[in-house]
Amino acid sequence: MSLKYLLSPWIKNVPNKNIFNLNIDSRTLIKGSLFIAVSGIKNDGRNFIFEAIYKKAVAILCETKKKENHGKYKYINQVPIIYFFRLSENISMIAGRFYKQPGKKIKIIGITGTNGKTTVTHLINQWSEILGNKIATIGTLGNGVYKSLIPTKNTTPDAIYIQSFLHMVLEKKIKLVTMEVSSHGLVQNRVKGVPFYIAIFTNLSQDHLDYHENMQKYESAKWLLFSNHIVKKIVLNANDKYGKIWLKKLLNYYTIAVTIKDEKQRKYSKKWLNATHIKYYENLINITFESSWGGGNLSSCLMGKFNVINLLLSLACLLELGHNISNLTNTSHQIKPINGRMQTFIVNKKPIFIIDYAHTPDALKQALTAIRLHYNQNYIWCIFGCGGERDKKKRPLMGAIAEKIADKVIITNDNPRNEKKVNIVNDILSGCQKKQNILTILDRKKAISYAFYQAKYDHIIFIAGKGHEETQIIQNKYINYSDKKMVLNLLEKKYDFSVLKKNS
Repeated sequence: MSLKYLLSPWIKNVPNKNIFNLNIDSRTLIKGSLFIAVSGIKNDGRNFIFEAIYKKAVAILCETKKKENHGKYKYINQVPIIYFFRLSENISMIAGRFYKQPGKKIKIIGITGTNGKTTVTHLINQWSEILGNKIATIGTLGNGVYKSLIPTKNTTPDAIYIQSFLHMVLEKKIKLVTMEVSSHGLVQNRVKGVPFYIAIFTNLSQDHLDYHENMQKYESAKWLLFSNHIVKKIVLNANDKYGKIWLKKLLNYYTIAVTIKDEKQRKYSKKWLNATHIKYYENLINITFESSWGGGNLSSCLMGKFNVINLLLSLACLLELGHNISNLTNTSHQIKPINGRMQTFIVNKKPIFIIDYAHTPDALKQALTAIRLHYNQNYIWCIFGCGGERDKKKRPLMGAIAEKIADKVIITNDNPRNEKKVNIVNDILSGCQKKQNILTILDRKKAISYAFYQAKYDHIIFIAGKGHEETQIIQNKYINYSDKKMVLNLLEKKYDFSVLKKNS
């Protein structure tokens, strides 16, 4: 694509060079690229302009804070350096133009919220596949065509990657994409140029305050998806307190309210879906619901009230995509637990393990409450830690929650990074009333092993915080570690852990 054509919506007078690629990272830059130099969280791309020139970049777009410099350019070694005001806000649109607006030719589902993004994303993925539809996905568990995912570091990748991914999906003739949309991704405009067919809100509770500073700014970040982005239809968890507020604010938009036993919210929405009756068993949920599409029953091996909401949000999305209600209800029992999300490992005459990614106060509370709901009389062990160099305010809250709901608590390492492990532990303990009853075993393997050998066969050992992750970050080192592999080794029985097995 010619540089002149690419930038014509924003700048009229630029050199007419041919661009073969877009890049914001000088380390991966290839010959013929347009290097986009913006100021990031950790590094300033403008410091790498000379490296980009050395690597044969065709041209460089350079962010400027001065509006009067917008569109001006100069040459360094015959490479044009073009100044662009508010460049970081426009990368998504520039990349969309470069890749010929792939988002306009497919349906994109964006999922945001503190907890449940990954679960809802992969429920939609699984259900779509069960019903015979190909789907691609971007999110925490990886990016790619569903079931062939490539691991990723960020929940929501950079703006150029997203548009190139959508272009790849279109070339593979896939017409549906699910995407987890993080608060960081929204604030940093990574999906600004992505046209969402449906945007889904799961819930909002304390997290990422090391980045957003307070809940008001965190809420504002999430609200951006519904207020400041291209969205055709919105599915909201109207049981969540923020969901209730947003539903009323979005009165004139195409909204779908998803609730549990809360019919009054339907008056604020275009369509609605409400669970009227729920029964919880050890490894099963039965849900009776009513909706704008009709009534029905869902049966699922997922656990907890929060997964009822996750199922209903996914159901509403798929109904709005045009799937038949009976096809969805008849196939709900085929859905398997999501990787690292309330995954249950059951082997006869051994403790029951449950692994979850819960790393926020609300997620920990919901997960432990779910276990109490399904296993009312069982003794519960809770093993968890908190990430280093992240939101410190949530640590005592999580300590208080674990102590209140679980019978036995072991505090261990999560990803301490470069923070002193003892400081993280002390922060967690500061929220606990009976510190003498709480064990601290910093080595995560030893903590899990201790619980396993001390627990009785009908005890529940809940391991929170890392879920699907296969590394542990200690100082600057990424160490190979997996809660799931640890559990399977202890149980000495390797089986398909994505399938729940009833205790025989």
